[in-house]
Amino acid sequence: MTTDQHIQQPSQPVYRLGFAPYDGTDRNGQRKLGYPIEIGAAFQRHEADKGLVAKFRIIPANMTDGVLLLLPPKPAAQNGELDV
Repeated sequence: MTTDQHIQQPSQPVYRLGFAPYDGTDRNGQRKLGYPIEIGAAFQRHEADKGLVAKFRIIPANMTDGVLLLLPPKPAAQNGELDV
C-alpha cells in the first residue's frame, strides 16, 4: 500500500432493503403482506450515474412470494426493527 492511497470511510446506505412475504388473502381476494424483515441495504456507487449497489445480509428462499421494499435509512443510533 502506498501513501497515495487513502482509507475510505464506509458509506451510509441510501436505502434499507426489506422483504414482506405474502400472508394469505383479505375478504376481497387481494394478497395481504406479512411482517417485513430487513434483509440488506443499497449503497451509492462512486460514480452516481451508474446506480446503486445492493448488499444482502439474507436472501429469502423465494422472492416471488412477497414484496421487496426500499425503505429510507435510519440514523445509525436507531438500527433494529423496520418502521413500516
